[in-house]
Amino acid sequence: MHSSLHPRLPTRLKLLRLVALFLALSSSLVAREFDFHRDTFAFSNDTVFQYGIDEKGQLQIHTRAKPAEFSHRCFVLTRAVLQFHQFATFQKNAPTISRTDYAKRIRQICRIPVWSHRSEPKIIIPGYPDLCSFSKAYEGLLKEHLGNWLPTYLRIGNWRMAMGHPRSGQAAVATWLSQSLEHHQPRALYLARFPHLNHVVIPYAQHLDQQGNTHFSVYDPNYPDQPTWLLYSPSQRSFDFAPRWYFPGGRVNVMRVYISPFH
Repeated sequence: MHSSLHPRLPTRLKLLRLVALFLALSSSLVAREFDFHRDTFAFSNDTVFQYGIDEKGQLQIHTRAKPAEFSHRCFVLTRAVLQFHQFATFQKNAPTISRTDYAKRIRQICRIPVWSHRSEPKIIIPGYPDLCSFSKAYEGLLKEHLGNWLPTYLRIGNWRMAMGHPRSGQAAVATWLSQSLEHHQPRALYLARFPHLNHVVIPYAQHLDQQGNTHFSVYDPNYPDQPTWLLYSPSQRSFDFAPRWYFPGGRVNVMRVYISPFH
């Protein structure tokens, strides 16, 4: 009896190995909850001009006395936050590697489209527990290798900020965003209020209030130290964004970005 079953063992072992490989890959790709204090950059995006809100609540724009050192990067930082969240894993107790090797891994992560459904294991960033701590240690390296700002300003989709935004479209974005967050999948949103607001943020959590409005917790690359909020009102089918130093607060038009061009 034992001899008759023996030829089947290699097949069974192969099957077990395939199952183990599948589980290993699946566990590396399972969406995990986004943590603002761990999964964002410790440094900020800056604006070319100096913004401010006067005592009447009006936006004031001035030329900076000193040019900003790291500007035009809201698209770049939000995209990279999503890429690190989805395609990288940090191993605090692993030995650190050279600056050159860290740069290679940063570029490798940032070349993967946000909408990609990779089957490969995540890219390891050794020696650090999370993106925030890594970005404190290697701020300059990240700024150098995350990507150029110019292509983001030449996106065809940017011209949508000056177009009409039907309320049905805003409702569709709200539904898509809520469904994504239910599966722990943070998303990038393009916020526009023509002609002054042209910005990208990442909603990563949500809750409903008693009136049925959805409050989204948001990572704003211009504010690395604290989350902010975006509110969707289903009765108005509209979004409102928090007051910022570059925006007095209020109604914004919201668009999806970094989604597959085939969807």
